Amino acid sequence: YKPDYFLYENNKSASQAIKDEICKSLGHPLQYINSALVSAQSRERFYVRNWECPQPHDRKIYLDDILTPEDFYPYNGGELIRIKEDLTKHYDGCWQIGCTGKSNGQAVRVYDIKGKAVTLKSQAGGGGGKTGLYLFDGKVYSLTARGAEKLQTVPAGYTDCVPKEVAISLLGNGWTVEVIKHQLSYIPNILNEEIEVLSMYDGMSCGQIALEEMGCHVVRYYSTEIDPFAIKTTQHNFPNTIQLGDAFQVREEEWHQ
Repeated sequence: YKPDYFLYENNKSASQAIKDEICKSLGHPLQYINSALVSAQSRERFYVRNWECPQPHDRKIYLDDILTPEDFYPYNGGELIRIKEDLTKHYDGCWQIGCTGKSNGQAVRVYDIKGKAVTLKSQAGGGGGKTGLYLFDGKVYSLTARGAEKLQTVPAGYTDCVPKEVAISLLGNGWTVEVIKHQLSYIPNILNEEIEVLSMYDGMSCGQIALEEMGCHVVRYYSTEIDPFAIKTTQHNFPNTIQLGDAFQVREEEWHQ
């Protein structure tokens, strides 16, 4: 494809061997950015680009700054079990203040809404495994899809076209839009050029949200994606997206586009 600019993202927890190979293959260093700088969610990722970009400034956004009662729903009756003082601790940049069971696993930890949300997950078990659990007005709650949209700085209602649990998984697998906007804003003349985009493993097209919110002139947006709900969400919001199917087709001898 040979783009003028490229942006790659992956989890901070990837092995060092994988990170080293990514740097070697792409020819540029990793930059670690935590979504907590521009949102109410702690989400550590690394990015590789072929342009310079500084760290975002800390906007000091916390859960109770952005969430309303409509962004929560009661979790199993909402009862909180206080945990021992020595188990009240910082997990992934978030303060745990209780739990909903006798164990202390991720799915039952309850966090303070005056802090940051834990990282949204695309695949996880029940309870707080996908969104975390939060103490609000003395009761324990999970986040609705609308609340999860706020954590990923995605427009309200963007995922309304799919079921709630599916929406939360899509959001957990997506980008924090404000992090992407910050990086793209450092591409020279990005607001003054016609742009063609190829988005590999596009998901629900958070990159396209970023470009639209920035006011970029996107003339063509190609997406490789196989998840039917991700494709449905993208096409519902950006019907002109050109879907190319499975990215792994490029490994087939007969493939061409």
